[in-house]
Amino acid sequence: MRLRHLEIFHAVMRTGSLSRAAELLFISQPAASKVLAHAERDLGFKLFTRAHGRLLPTREAELLHAETAHLFANLENVRRLARNLKRHPEGHLRIGCLPSLGLSLIPQAVREFRQRCPGVSLEVQTRHGDELLALVLSRELDIAVVFDPPARAGVHAAELGRAAVVYLGPPASAPAQGPVALAGLDDQHWIGIGNSDPLGGLIAQACHDLGLEERTPMVEARTYYVAAALAECGVGYALVDQFTAQFALRASKEELLIRPLAPPLSVGVAAIYPDGAASSHALETLLDVLRTRFGEAPGDGAGAASAPTA
Repeated sequence: MRLRHLEIFHAVMRTGSLSRAAELLFISQPAASKVLAHAERDLGFKLFTRAHGRLLPTREAELLHAETAHLFANLENVRRLARNLKRHPEGHLRIGCLPSLGLSLIPQAVREFRQRCPGVSLEVQTRHGDELLALVLSRELDIAVVFDPPARAGVHAAELGRAAVVYLGPPASAPAQGPVALAGLDDQHWIGIGNSDPLGGLIAQACHDLGLEERTPMVEARTYYVAAALAECGVGYALVDQFTAQFALRASKEELLIRPLAPPLSVGVAAIYPDGAASSHALETLLDVLRTRFGEAPGDGAGAASAPTA
């Protein structure tokens, strides 16, 4: 199929009507009908059947549409990027991050970056680690901030620092002073985050090293901020990164406590971007801002503020 064929086909699938598809593409209905007929002749099968004055997609059309939808979504991304570059000739950065970092570290970094590079436009999206890695590999993101990325051909990782894993929960489940002993926690009140990501795997390995393999959380949330929200509601305690905990504490109206763990645990935080990508002033500035912001964060969780205890 030629690009013009794809445009007509996609427009008809979107609108369900040849006349509305023609309006969408700013052409006449006879012209649209001619292009669609030509596409069907090229393909050797029908894309639509007529019923009660409507065009109904065939099974073949449904299968094609699943692919063309991705194509036109990518095309719209290219158009949006071109518009951004026209409006902001100094540059445009597409940033990805984990949801937990999108609540705290990244907004602060973006604020400082905008002060230093006001002419650069930004696009920020949150995804899980595997998705961010795939988007960087496909160059749909310029940079992403993740926990302990695996070594991967085509991706460069720049370490930013480490994030402490901390206790986030009610004061009643923690000792009056000092760090919270991992071995002393009651798993009946544990809100887990799974072990399929670097932070969850780190906690699982620490439990294994302490001979606590049989401990399992009573509630499991696959995202850190959901685990934090459950802790805030009094469901139990969560073991999360310091950034998630600090955001939860600021937003909470309940009694919450952030405490370091014993033994101490921390997970690496890195910026990943396509290997061999052309460097830019905007990208280097953002990396510098991230390193600066990260250096200002408490390293072990002990410095984090906590809600007053009874």
